[in-house]
Amino acid sequence: MGAIAPTSRHHPSLAAVLEVAERQHGLVTRAQLETAGLSAEAIKHRVRNGRLHRIWLGVYAVGRPTLTREGRWLAAVLACGDGAALSYLCAAALWQIWERAVPTRPQISVPTQGGRRGPRGIEIHRTAFGPDDVTARLAIPVTGLARTILDLAAAVNARQLRSVMRQAERLHRFDLAALREASYGAPQSSRKHARLRHALALYVPGAALTEADVEMAFLELCARHGLPAPECQVPIGRWRVDFLWRDLGLVVEIDDRQSHDGYVAFRDDRVRDRAMKAMGLEVMRFTRAEVLNTPAAVARELVRAHAALTDSIGFRAL
Repeated sequence: MGAIAPTSRHHPSLAAVLEVAERQHGLVTRAQLETAGLSAEAIKHRVRNGRLHRIWLGVYAVGRPTLTREGRWLAAVLACGDGAALSYLCAAALWQIWERAVPTRPQISVPTQGGRRGPRGIEIHRTAFGPDDVTARLAIPVTGLARTILDLAAAVNARQLRSVMRQAERLHRFDLAALREASYGAPQSSRKHARLRHALALYVPGAALTEADVEMAFLELCARHGLPAPECQVPIGRWRVDFLWRDLGLVVEIDDRQSHDGYVAFRDDRVRDRAMKAMGLEVMRFTRAEVLNTPAAVARELVRAHAALTDSIGFRAL
């Protein structure tokens, strides 16, 4: 059950394979074995006598089947073919910016154009990689720090995302401003881009949020607290309201200082609110900062308003 024992007389190139295995956490691929001169039958023979241990199709551990965590991750990357990279929580753990448990199935991203099926036991993410999205760490192809944080923006909660960003700064001197361009990549309306911009807005000057980001944050707030999804950007008379619960007659407007702080805007908002009230609509106004920074408090107000309006409708129906 020992490692492959090359001899310069019979297998001069096997020494090179062992050197590769040492660099690859004890792993070799079938292509590397074939390059070393092993035939398919020779590979099968070494699997039978315990010198090679198949981890995934085309990926073998040399000498013993046990692998480190990093070895299991690299084996999964190798099994997924050219262009594959460790990603998401597994990548964050490799970068040491995620200190919680990671999935038992390795998370691997593969190029969308690959058209490949993932091996059983591996969590596959199909994506488009930019030129700087993949690097290597501890000899494992992995998404770079910026791409890893961008991917995590849709996979972890806001507090965990901030923790990941802090760890990246602390351990790798990572410049969070470098994420600003990534956060404005296409598609602009994607959940991960919006959540990343939200997190960056707290730390990075100039990382402004878009209207779509705020809308998405409000809808997530509603879903998280069990509120029915409202209609968005609804025309009412000559106005357009941000959110409407039509059955309750409840309108919610999200204001920001920049567009609602002048005298004209102040007056127009009051005229608008009185007009809505005359139509039998209840209007609630929240600021962007409230929605983004104190969502639980906003949710509590909305829950109370929903309950009161529901009771009111029930009373009128009696």
